[in-house]
Parts: sequence; C-alpha cells; structure tokens
Amino acid sequence: MKAIKYLVAGVMMLSISTPSMAQTDKAQFDAIAKAIVDKNGDAAALKDELKAFTKLYKKNPEAMANIGRAFLEVDNYEKANEYADLAIKVGKNKAAGYLLKGDIARKQDDGGEAATWYQQATIFDKEDPNGYVKYARVYQKVDPKGAVEMLEQLRKVKPDYPVDAAAGYMYSNAKKLKTALEYYDKVPNPGALEDYILYDYTSTAYAIEDYEKAFRLAETGSKTYPDYSSFNRVAFYSKNKLKDYGTALTYATKLFNKKDTLKFITNDYQFYGDVLTNLGRTEDAITAYKKVQELDPSRKDIYKFISDVYVQKKDWSNAVTNYQQYLDLLGSEANANHYRSLADIYIEQMDGADEAGKIAALRKADEVYANVASKFDYAKDYAAYQRANIHHQMNTDLKKGEAKPYYEEYITLVEPKAEKSASDLKKLGVAYQYLAVHYIQNDQVAKAKEYAAKLLEVKPDDDTAKQIMAL
Repeated sequence: MKAIKYLVAGVMMLSISTPSMAQTDKAQFDAIAKAIVDKNGDAAALKDELKAFTKLYKKNPEAMANIGRAFLEVDNYEKANEYADLAIKVGKNKAAGYLLKGDIARKQDDGGEAATWYQQATIFDKEDPNGYVKYARVYQKVDPKGAVEMLEQLRKVKPDYPVDAAAGYMYSNAKKLKTALEYYDKVPNPGALEDYILYDYTSTAYAIEDYEKAFRLAETGSKTYPDYSSFNRVAFYSKNKLKDYGTALTYATKLFNKKDTLKFITNDYQFYGDVLTNLGRTEDAITAYKKVQELDPSRKDIYKFISDVYVQKKDWSNAVTNYQQYLDLLGSEANANHYRSLADIYIEQMDGADEAGKIAALRKADEVYANVASKFDYAKDYAAYQRANIHHQMNTDLKKGEAKPYYEEYITLVEPKAEKSASDLKKLGVAYQYLAVHYIQNDQVAKAKEYAAKLLEVKPDDDTAKQIMAL
C-alpha cells in the first residue's frame, strides 16, 4: 500500500522511495534535500555537496530525481529539470525522471505537458503505479472517463494496487465528492488504506453529510491509526450532527488529548460547546465557546451560543446581555429574525415567574417588536401582530381591548395586499375575531358585525362570527 502515497502532490515527496536504498544512503539524501530547501534552492551555495552526492549516486535515477524534486519544492525549475534529465539519462526505463518532469510541468500549471510526461512513465516503466495515477489526476479535469481508463490499465498491470481508492482520491481532489464516494465504497477493506487516504474517504463522507458512514470510517481510522487525531475530529463532529452527544463527547475528549501536532480550530470548540450544552454541562460549554472567541475574535455568533447556554441555565440577565452584544456586533447585518430571538428570550423568561415578572418580561418583548417595526419596513405587519399577542397576554380582557390598536394596525397593513398567504389569512382571522368580540362586549353591534363579516370571508365556518351576524 505504500505506493498510494504518491497520490499526494509530487513536490511533497522529499524522500528516497526505493526500498533497496540503505538507511545510511537515505540519511545522506535527507541531509542534502534539507540543505537545498534551507538554502532556497541556491545551487551555487551547495556546489560541493551536490557534486559529491551526484558522483556517488550518478547511476541511481531515483536519487537524481529526488534531488530534482527538492529543487522543485523551492521553485528552482532549472535545477529540477537538470536533475530530471540526469534521472532519465541513467534510467531510461525507470519512471523517476519522467515523473519529475511531469511534476515540474504540473507545478507550472501546464497540465497537457504534465500528462505527456506521466504517460511516458507508464510506457517506459509499466510496473510503477505513479505514472498511471498522476496521469489520471491531471487528465480527469478534461476527460474523467479517460482518467479512469488509465487507472484500469494500472489494475491490469498491478492487480493488487488499490485502484478504486486511487480513483476516489482523484475525484475527491477534483471536488467531485459523490463520484469519489462511489469509488471509495468499492474498497473491500477501508482499514487497510494508508492513513491519509482513509482520512480523505472519511472526510468525503462527512462533506456530503453521510454522517453514519463518516463515523464508521472515522472509528476505523481512530483504531487503526490512534495517533492520527483527525479521525477523532470527524467521529466527534459526525456524532454531534447525529445528536449522539455522549459518543461525541468520547471522541471530543480523545481529540483534545491528541498526541500528534494537529492544531485545534474554532469548530472544535464550537461543536464541543454544542455537545456540552446538550449534555447539561453549561459552565463547561461557556468555557468552550469562549475558546472560539480567543481563536477568532471576529466570530460574532459565539455571543448567541453563549446566550443560548444562559437561557438553558435560566440566567436571563446574562442571556440578554450576551444576545444584545451579538446584535450590537451584527449592526446593519441584523434582521428581524435576529431581534425575534431576543424577544423569545423575554417570553421564555415568563416560565416560572410570578405575575409581576411575567408582565415585566412581556413589556420587554413588546419593546423589541416596537424596535423591529421601526427598523424593518418589511416586518411591520409581523411586529404589529406579535405586539397584539403580547398585549393580549398582558390583559386578556377583550372588553378593555388592550391589544386592539395592534390588531387594527395589522389589518391596515395586510388587507391591501394583492396576494395574501395562508398565514396572512389565518392572522387576519384572529384579528377580526378579537375586534368583533371586543365591539360586542362594548355594545357596538354595527362595528362587531363589520369585523364578523370580514371574519367569515376568511373563515366561513366560524361560529362566533355567525352568532354576531345573527344578532
């Protein structure tokens, strides 16, 4: 399975790959390759070292090609080509030089030239899989079918080569994720794949929202490659999406106790906060969300998440403070729905409050909707209707009619609409009924019948309206 690593961009391969090379030889090459990169490809500064190395390995095409690859890493195309030519000269029937030529062309965005050199590699060295794979990766942009045919040729030459995994990786890099997953799913034993190929398979499944499959693959990866923390990340994310918060926490814990050099990102802490919130660990959730703010101070939505946690804790003061900060940061980006969520906090605050507390909360919610009406013309009717409901809750005495002016405003705003939605008609029915009953209780039969007639237009079977019309 080692050969599949060459699916990664050629410039990343900075180590001798031939199994016959002795460890001391590899160490010698690693040293000069590092020196080339450290010197930013300054061949003159390494003249003596390069001369000695070339003299020692001048008949080894892989060694020459890999020196060229080190120069390619730092964009010294002249020296990279020079060593590619040397590799071809001493190894005409080896893929190394042709592959390097292709990688040079590819890095210079000349896909046609790159494909030509990769094809040469398949002609002169039929047993090396890299030419087939690299050709397919370049060619799939112009002819995906032809690219797959090249991989099928590789299957004939090396039946044990994981062609389906190579095709999956190829399509994944081309952002054709559904096709990539179709090929990956043909792999009989995903656990036998190289770590980064298995990870690509896993993340592809996650990207197309197949969270169950993504979790199964991530679980396999976590067991097979316990030091590859990215598998724990995908397992954690997938279970969070599936709302299996207990399992998500298990893998989040593994992620945060990582052994490799993986860097934590904002989503790690955001999803962690989500999991902790849903498990009732509210203080830990707030701490997690604040870590997001540390990593990315520009994240405005974190204040909303923190507000949501305080709502769960029924800490209304902090819930409002954080949500208001969220609105302040949104500024002109805020819309009516954002403000509705603030009003919802006040409405939730009524739960368990005494009568005075409920009235105070309703008045705060009313202030929010008054603000909505002044800020957003498109939401004036919505705000009027919400204010009517709020004022009706504050005083349910229809005779007094505390909600009357707001229902009247709603009617004034919605009746002129040429086209009314089902929601519009339903709300009009509520408003008409409220006003009809209000006027009946105040002995204003004519006005009551006016609204009862309108009510029957939107709700023909309404008994209250029929009774009023029969008076």
